[in-house]
Amino acid sequence: MLINVHIHQDRCILSLDSSGTSLHRRGYRQAMGAAPLKETLAAALLNMTNWDASLPFLDPLCGSGTLPIEASLKALNIAPGLFRKKFAFESFPDFDLELWQQLLTEAQNSKISELKSPIYGSDRDPNVLTQARGNAQRCGIAHQIKFTQTELSQIEAPADCGVLICNPPYGERLGNSQELGTLYKTLGDIFKQRFKGWTAFVLTGNKELAKKVGLRASHRIPVYNSSLACTLLKYELY
Repeated sequence: MLINVHIHQDRCILSLDSSGTSLHRRGYRQAMGAAPLKETLAAALLNMTNWDASLPFLDPLCGSGTLPIEASLKALNIAPGLFRKKFAFESFPDFDLELWQQLLTEAQNSKISELKSPIYGSDRDPNVLTQARGNAQRCGIAHQIKFTQTELSQIEAPADCGVLICNPPYGERLGNSQELGTLYKTLGDIFKQRFKGWTAFVLTGNKELAKKVGLRASHRIPVYNSSLACTLLKYELY
């Protein structure tokens, strides 16, 4: 059992660690690309967008698959802690194993077997797509997500309407901000030309790069990606 102590000036906070490793580590992601989203942030972004599982979902820059996987887990009602081997509270003196097993059984039985609408993830890099498929396999949902190796410039809308969410590099942990302007302009062009009827969301930590999209955002949501102040930009595509 771990007790954390945080002392600041004349204040001391004692906290009992009930989770163990960080809760953002769902337990399925063993392979990661460069600068991946935390699983918890990906899940939070899905909630911020109000994505409805009855709508198709696409991440055209999916990397190791965190957003499509979290979308699938949400749509299939799979509890986020089911893939963790152990929580710290299981070592507490008053831990009720019978009750815990009951809760696990309820979570397992509440899962949905099939998606209402398809979920897509694509990336240009075959290596990160291999990681994405492996991560999805560890969740038991590899057959639910359609991963494809596709250059961003070749992306086409897979349906007449849906929700697109992406986390392009913005020059902090990945990429050079001066060289990324073309990527953001390409995103904007593709949104305008090929995704009419969709709603697109772009998470970025660079306001100058966001301007390169060339579209007026209908909504801007402040978000922190770890310590990086970012914005989730919403684009209604008509």
